[in-house]
Order: sequence, then C-alpha cells, then structure tokens
Amino acid sequence: MTNRNGTPVNGGTPLSGLLRNALAQQAPHSGTAEPAHGPRPAALPVQLGKDDAAAPGRLAELPGVLPVSRAVIRELQDAVSQDLVEAERSSESRLSAEDQLELARSLVAKRVSAWAVEEARTARPLSGTQLETVRQAIINALFKAGPLQQYLEDERVENIVVDGDRVEIDYFDQPTQRVDPVADDDESLVALINRLAARSGHGDRVLNPATPMTNFRLPDRSRVAATLLTTRPTMAIRRHRVMSASLEDLVEWGTLSPALSAFLQGLVAAKQTMLIAGDMGVGKTSLLRALVRKVGSGERIVTLETDRELFLDEDPDVAAHVMAMEERASNGEVGKDGSQTGRITIADMYPHTLRMLSTRVVVGEVRSTEVVPMLDAMSSGGRGSMCTLHAAYPRLVLPRLVQLCQSAGKDVDSTHQLVANAINFVVFIRQTDQTQIGGRRHRYVSDVLQVTPGEGGQPAFSRIFAPAGDGDPRGVPRDLPTGEVMQELTDIGFDKRWLTEAQYGRWPKPMELVRR
Repeated sequence: MTNRNGTPVNGGTPLSGLLRNALAQQAPHSGTAEPAHGPRPAALPVQLGKDDAAAPGRLAELPGVLPVSRAVIRELQDAVSQDLVEAERSSESRLSAEDQLELARSLVAKRVSAWAVEEARTARPLSGTQLETVRQAIINALFKAGPLQQYLEDERVENIVVDGDRVEIDYFDQPTQRVDPVADDDESLVALINRLAARSGHGDRVLNPATPMTNFRLPDRSRVAATLLTTRPTMAIRRHRVMSASLEDLVEWGTLSPALSAFLQGLVAAKQTMLIAGDMGVGKTSLLRALVRKVGSGERIVTLETDRELFLDEDPDVAAHVMAMEERASNGEVGKDGSQTGRITIADMYPHTLRMLSTRVVVGEVRSTEVVPMLDAMSSGGRGSMCTLHAAYPRLVLPRLVQLCQSAGKDVDSTHQLVANAINFVVFIRQTDQTQIGGRRHRYVSDVLQVTPGEGGQPAFSRIFAPAGDGDPRGVPRDLPTGEVMQELTDIGFDKRWLTEAQYGRWPKPMELVRR
C-alpha cells in the first residue's frame, strides 16, 4: 500500500521495484512539449490613474478594481464592526468563528444594501458584481488580509512587497507588477501589519518603535517580515505557492529530470546526508519537502526551523513520523550576560533532537551558528539528515559554510574537516527568470556534488550531475559516486544505468527559453 507519491506506508523501501520500472518505461526522446505553466492566468491587476475616478468615493468600472474608495470600505467596515459587537452582546452564548463569519456576511449584506440605495440617489447604481466586490472587500478587511487578500488568493503570486505606498507583486509567469497602495498612510500600514499578526495568532509580535522588526505566518502559511527601520514601513510576504509537490511533480514541472529524481530518491533511501543550496526563491524548500515525502514510515524525523515553512508534520503524504520544532522569540528582556531572555534558537534545539530518538533531522534553512551542532550531529550518526543553505553558486557553498562556522567560533581547518565528514551530497538549484522578455521563471537542479574527505581533511567535491556544456544549464549525469555510496545505492534498488547511459540521463523536454 502506498500514498500518492509512491511511498509505501508500511515502511518498505520504494526503490527496489519503482526505479527499475520507471527506468524500463523511460524511453529516449526529444519531445517539444512546453513545460507546465501552472494555473491558468487570471486577469492582470489594474492600476488606476488620476483620471479614473467616476465620482467622489467611486472608482471606474474596471475588471478586478474595487468600485468604491477605501474610505467607503472603512466606513462600512466600522459600521459592521459595531453591529457585530452588539449582536455578540445580545447572544446567549459565545459565537464560534464560523458562526461569527456567517453573521458578519449577513450584517455586511444589510449595510451594503442600505448604502447602495442611498448612493444611487446621487450616482449611477452599482452592478450586482460590483456590490459583491464591495461586500467581499469588507469581509476581507474584517476577517482576512484586507486589500492584500486578492493577491494571497492568486496562485501565480510568489512574493508581495509593500514599501509605504509602493506595492509590488512578483509572479512566476509574468514580470513584477506595481499595483495600488494597500493603506492610505504609514500609520494605517502599520495598523494593517499588526492586525495581520494578531489574526494569525501572533499577537505578541507587534511592530512598533520598541520592536521595529517582526516576523510571523499568515493563516495560508505565507511568511511575513516587516520593519520600521526603512524610510517607510515595509512588509515582505513570501507565499508558499507550491506546498504539496512530489518528486514526480517536480519532474513534470521541469525542476528535475527523471534521472535526477531517481538518484535523489536513492540518496534518501540510502540515508545520505544532503544539503540543498541555491539563491533565494529558487525552490529549495519545495525540493526538501518532496525528498522528505520519500522517507519510509519506520522513521522518525525532527524538523527545526526559525519560522515554520515545511509543515511536514501536517502533510498526509509523509509516511514518516514528523515532530516539528520552531525557534522561540525572547520576551524582550536581556540577561546579565547580554543574552536575550527566553529565546530558544535552532542551535539550542539541535542537541536536544538527539535525545528525541529521531532517525533524521531536517533543518529548514541554515542561517547562523546552528550550523556547527548540525554538522556535528551529521558527522556522528545523523545519517539521512537534510537542510537548505543560501548560496548564489555551487562554488560558494563551502565558503558560506566556513563563514557561518567562523561566526560560531570555528577556524577554517576544523570547519573543512567537519564539512568533509558531515555532508555527503550538495544539491544545487538554479533559476532562469525570463518574465521580463515574455517567458516565465524556470527552476531546475543544475548540479549534484558528492562531498568526501580529501587531502589534509579538506572536503573534495565530485560532480555527479552538472550542465553538459552545450548551453543547457540543467544537470545531466557526469560521474558515478565514489567510495561505498554506489554500492549502498545498488543495495536499495537503484539502477546505475540512470547515470551511465545518456538516453536515460537527459531531460525529456527542452527548456523553452525565450530569445530576442
């Protein structure tokens, strides 16, 4: 019995039959099918010019545009808020969140209807569609993310950046768009940020002069970072556009070739430690999630994160037992030694995971001094552990690890020895962004490097997958793993023809690059 990703739920390895069957079905071809472009695009956001106002408080009838001003929405929102307070006071019991939302929809409908009748006396009546837009805007303001909600619900959106009245939306399949402001002034923007934090269950994370930086998650799991240290209040929202991708999905989308998928699945089954590296926003977390979904049900995984992004403990397609741990912020006080009272970091948590009987540890992103206890654990029995690391190029992975280890008090030589003994493979993901010239963002694995102890204890890197040098930046098989790794892969069912025969190692679809 298996889940939808082909991982047996009874703890058995999927590789003995799965990879050989897949290899038998994989025929060499040079198809020209276009890569998957994701959900069908919705209407593009529309910017309003100075001449677009049809009347005071009313905006032109354009697709996707709020037909009234934010001042009208605020006025109606305040009225409905008061209606809700009075309704809850008269209720004999406390309303559930679902009942409260249903009551709010009814109250909004009444207020908007009354307002529309009055407004129609002096202006052109709104259409039914426009009235529904107004009603939804009030509900969004009361219970959701207000003006930001439309972007959070757009599956093409990857990032939202709000810098005062400058709002930019990053899409995966089109250029970044500048859209209308989401707040009237800086004070209103800070109030929106704090309202989002409170509604997300992070009421203790307040943005104000005393705490000018804050981070929290939205209910849809988007990650928010906000600060007052910029010229204007700034908020950056990173959406997790892909939460449930399997290795098979990543092959379909062009992030992996069948050979890369088979090899990485083999590394998981053979319990090789992996570091997934790449620049920001290239898909490191998505690949990490997909790899963990290939871990068998007989294992116990502890995930460590600064802010939760993996959510593997809630994933029905993960067969293993996952325990998720998250950093805890300080209570704002500073101890006599200068440390932040109450703060618990990944570096503090990592040694504790060894006492939790975990078979693997997964670190969402290595950013600081947690790198040392993580590497220590990996080199002393933490087989199969995985993590992600920010690095712009494969050649910068080792310098980045050295930099982080030095901040934790390690010298270069000891860091080299630690890396050589702890990490088995580095998987590097790149992105080619062609949205500015009519294309989309292409994400793909370009390199897989094996790490082994070299002369003097320094790490040696072997390129198992790398670009072929023909202009295609995607990784193809170059060498076989050295040492005992190849035998371990063979033992768990990996067929080395994925790496030795060119027709199986190449990508089934060309990467559609837009050229001027």
